[in-house]
Amino acid sequence: MRNRFWFLLAICLYIASSSYAQDSERPWMRGAEHVPEKPANPAPVVKMIISDEKGVILPKEVTEDVPIIVTANSDIFFEDPVTKSVTGNYEFDQAQWIDQKAKALWFINDWANNKSYRAQTNKDISLNQMEIVPVNPTEEGAISCFCSRKMSYVREDGRKIYCYATSSDMRGFRVKDITPPTCGLDITVVDGLSGRCWPVENPPNHYPLPKTADMYFSGALFDSNDETKLVSGFELGSNMIVSNEDGAINLKKTDVIKVKVIGDDNYKLDPDRLKYGICAGAGGEPTPVSPVNAEEIDFSTFLIPENPFLYLDATDTAGNREILYIPLNIE
Repeated sequence: MRNRFWFLLAICLYIASSSYAQDSERPWMRGAEHVPEKPANPAPVVKMIISDEKGVILPKEVTEDVPIIVTANSDIFFEDPVTKSVTGNYEFDQAQWIDQKAKALWFINDWANNKSYRAQTNKDISLNQMEIVPVNPTEEGAISCFCSRKMSYVREDGRKIYCYATSSDMRGFRVKDITPPTCGLDITVVDGLSGRCWPVENPPNHYPLPKTADMYFSGALFDSNDETKLVSGFELGSNMIVSNEDGAINLKKTDVIKVKVIGDDNYKLDPDRLKYGICAGAGGEPTPVSPVNAEEIDFSTFLIPENPFLYLDATDTAGNREILYIPLNIE
């Protein structure tokens, strides 16, 4: 009899320990037998389709800095409350809106860089619309909208339930890049002075084209030892010619300079189309007279033209081009 007692006790302990071990190894299963098959107080999920202003599906490609009107087509914006949900086949009896208007949040999603940007509200258009300005070029992105609206309904047992109806959608698109690169140059005379110059788009995200830029100059080579000099009024693009008054560089025929490209592009530079060197004249296509992209430019090794310029030619992967010309006074 005693042996049978200890045998049964051992069996019980083994079963309990096995159950505890399984429960410890799979904590997500704890209490699973008590999870209801459907929520006690469901809330409506309402269908939404994002379209353009005319109700047409958004194009696959939109243009950087060009405003577009997007529309969220959903019953959540109507005066009549929703009585059905697109999930779970739920029906909501005696439904009433508590909030007079739905709340909508719009986002621009840049999937390529894993970033999202909140779109700002425009009070001059309908509640279910938004004026969006895509300012970040991307090969892979989306516009998304999430809406909510407080409501009430009566459950089967007669209890009044308060909840939020929700509605959302996402539409993928590509944002075309239309901004030229904003590259500059870091210039150092071997055993001499140095200086830097670079453009900055101003105002940012300007449209329509052309875009404009400010040019910054720093360093003794540009007579800017103490503070950076700023010159406004440049057209950002392929004809950025610095004047003698604003940024001429004084050199000797025996000088050797080192040149380094600085700055960036708002999207992606094309490294195979990045060029710099000495050219004859300014404007249009550069006419190189020195080796292209040389680590050091030795003025004693080539014929110096009558009107020499240091040039930078940069192109991004979308084909936008920047050509910067800096005048040289060579004695």
